Amino acid sequence: MKKISFLFIILLTFVAQGIAQDRLKTLTEERQVLYSKFKESESQSSGIFGNRTKDDMQSSIEALKEIMAKDNEILDELNNLSEKSKSDFTEQYNDLIQQNNELREKNRELTELSERHKGWSKENHTILESVEEEKTFTLSISAVVAFLLIVYVIKFYTLKSKYNELKKQQRLE
Repeated sequence: MKKISFLFIILLTFVAQGIAQDRLKTLTEERQVLYSKFKESESQSSGIFGNRTKDDMQSSIEALKEIMAKDNEILDELNNLSEKSKSDFTEQYNDLIQQNNELREKNRELTELSERHKGWSKENHTILESVEEEKTFTLSISAVVAFLLIVYVIKFYTLKSKYNELKKQQRLE
């Protein structure tokens, strides 16, 4: 969602800059028209002997005033464009800082999760080792008991057969 809103802001920025640049282009063209008007008024000389009259000079001054007013409009538009660009840059910078902070937080969470997982792995490994040791111990005891049982059974039947032989010998005597 943040990416979509971020892209929307960038799109609006480009549209606003396009509109501001079009406005700036229009003002510049208007200034060129005013400058042409000034050049034309400068070339007028309706006085005696081809000299310029007070009205000629006044029309040149008025043309210069219009040019100055248009220059002020152009400067205002440039300042607005510059301020808009600065605010857009600041907004983008703040968004990037926020994204960076969010990524750092996610990285920290992943690191903590990884450390917990390592702890669980060590704990599980320790548990598995102790279970394996218990299993080995139980098997060893079972093997010893089985061996002793076999030895007992062999001894039992050996002694039983000797007993039976002795019994037979005693009957025969």
